Amino acid sequence: MITGLVLAGGESRRMGHDKALITLGDKPAYMYMADLLLPFCDEVYVSCREEQQLTFGENPKVVGLFDRPAHAGRGPMSGMLSYLNHCSDNQSQFSDNQTIATTNGLLLLGCDYRKMTEETLGRLVAVGQTQDRICCYQNHITGFIEPLVAYYPAEILQQVPEFAKENSSLRQFVEAHNPCILPTDIQTLQTLRSFDQ
Repeated sequence: MITGLVLAGGESRRMGHDKALITLGDKPAYMYMADLLLPFCDEVYVSCREEQQLTFGENPKVVGLFDRPAHAGRGPMSGMLSYLNHCSDNQSQFSDNQTIATTNGLLLLGCDYRKMTEETLGRLVAVGQTQDRICCYQNHITGFIEPLVAYYPAEILQQVPEFAKENSSLRQFVEAHNPCILPTDIQTLQTLRSFDQ
């Protein structure tokens, strides 16, 4: 079982309007990304701020999850921590008193990758499920590691809250945990471009 998480709670300060609501195809970006994750995931959460008032349609596998006020203003880490808090709050669904659901891992995706493809995500899942570490892409031109298009094994997710006590950078969390880096080519780089690039 893989769980999906779309990060849609950003404040979009640079763009001046909510990136989650930009239309891709015939749907808002956050639902477009959720649909991209569904072929790989048993359930997809969409992390958002309560005031965004996003709607999630009729698919019971796509669930809205409000960012917790305690984690506000921490960028992508807000959504990750809110997801982990949600897991902790629902421990009756978990085994062995673990704080992470009985999932093999989390497939994380920011809401603003306008050219994201199932192929790009599929590579992450295929490699990620064979590894005991985070699997992500690294831009072969800039060296930039992409933590918002990544597969996180359940065992490593359990280390996020402790790390976040001192550091809110999800990228630095990834870099500190010996990630499995997938190389990029020009075609893959196109799928990793966000709205404001």
